[in-house]
This record gives sequence, structure tokens and C-alpha cells, in this order.
Amino acid sequence: MKATTVRIDDNVLDRVDGLATELSRSRSWVINQAIKQFLEYEEWFVQEVKDGLKEVENGEIATPEEVAARFRKWGANAD
Repeated sequence: MKATTVRIDDNVLDRVDGLATELSRSRSWVINQAIKQFLEYEEWFVQEVKDGLKEVENGEIATPEEVAARFRKWGANAD
């Protein structure tokens, strides 16, 4: 494990400390969990965008008619 230094707004650090107290965990644990969750989501999102762009490049997209039909199936108006 490596140490690093970051600047954190006072109000954010107060929230981190409050959560750490409520969870009986350390400030470091809360910050690490927050970073891990952020990275997992952002990495997933970037991959989903890449996958979507590849589908578009391959022509694997729904036609406007298919989209409208799907919305009608859900009871929504796509027009």
C-alpha cells in the first residue's frame, strides 16, 4: 500500500469523518472505499460507452421504428 496526499474541502472531510465515526471505521478506510466505488463505476461506464460506439460502428443499432415499437410496448409515446 502506498501513501499519497490529496487536498479535500473541509466540508467533504467532515462528512468523511462523520461517516467513519458512524461506521466505526477509519478515515482512510472510508476514503479508500469511496475511491474504489468511484473507480468501479467510472471504469464500467467507460467500457459501456466503448461497447456502444463499437455497436454503432458495426451498424448494430435499432431503427427509429424499432425504438417507437419498444416504447409503445411499454405504454409510452415515442413520438
